Amino acid sequence: MPTHARAATSRTRDLLTDSFGSSPFSYADLATAGITRGQLRAAQAQGYITTLRRGLFVVAGVDTTQSLAHAARVALNSLGGVPGVVGGHLAGRFHGTPFITPRNAGPQSGETEVLVLHESLTHFGRKLPGVILRPVDEWPDDVVTFDGIPVTGMLHTAIDLVRMGLRPAGAHRAKSLPLPEALVVLDATSRSLGDVTTDDAVLRLEHIRPRFRQGQGIRAVDAAAPHVDPRAESPLESWSRGHMIAHGVPLPLLQEVLIGADGMSYRVDFCWPEARVIAEADGLAKYGTDPQAFRRAKAEEIRRQRALEAKGWHFVRWTWDDLALRPAQVMRELNLVLAQLSPAA
Repeated sequence: MPTHARAATSRTRDLLTDSFGSSPFSYADLATAGITRGQLRAAQAQGYITTLRRGLFVVAGVDTTQSLAHAARVALNSLGGVPGVVGGHLAGRFHGTPFITPRNAGPQSGETEVLVLHESLTHFGRKLPGVILRPVDEWPDDVVTFDGIPVTGMLHTAIDLVRMGLRPAGAHRAKSLPLPEALVVLDATSRSLGDVTTDDAVLRLEHIRPRFRQGQGIRAVDAAAPHVDPRAESPLESWSRGHMIAHGVPLPLLQEVLIGADGMSYRVDFCWPEARVIAEADGLAKYGTDPQAFRRAKAEEIRRQRALEAKGWHFVRWTWDDLALRPAQVMRELNLVLAQLSPAA
């Protein structure tokens, strides 16, 4: 995007911040700030605006705790006094659960999901605007509260995100997440809940699994469960491992500590000792955001790679954009390197 266009969207963000601060705003509110929908879309494209749900937005980078609470209260108040529990994506944001929308999933509905008791459905004669009702026979026993707002528990929320996390705009039925994106949700949740091994994560999922019976999308959870690993330290690592499984890459060891030629110990994202191959998923957070910190971290990473290469290790690297834009190619290249360097080759 040209510099003048970026400056224009930056001014839109600043104007919205001055007008609404950390409070959510709707399309109707834009007129009061003198901003068009086109300007809003341009600011969204640059990552300056976050969509809370369809037609409700907040300026990105501000403290969103108040914004999440506002969006949740709007949804709960629309029930007209009928009790409800916030679930789905909004619950995931309360818990800080990472979520990656698969490539080519299309625009997603931003409606807020709310659990209500089956017996309460007689109170609703029509679909509530901006709200998806999820009927349940009884309330989950692990509901938590944020600022007085009832929200589905972290593991319940993660399972719902995997089995019904995609709702293309205009679609009548939610869709489950593919395996790579499902592991992003489940790995992070397992780690946050204190699991140490895959066995720990599987036991936790097995304990809560009967709650969902044969509900919509639950097979996606069942398929992902054996692969959950709380040792994954970032969404990019989980996403990468999910694509490895999906593309038939031999499963690596995670977070192994290796000794370089300089005698130093280095921990790596993925490795295949038989082939002497190390794979690294390079996210920006790995190198920090401060320019000086970035240079120092990058220089250290180069020294680290050279020390390990001097011990006979071979490196394969990819970035977030690589995996987002060409996952099949990244995995083909990794499979090729492993095939060439494996002892049987």
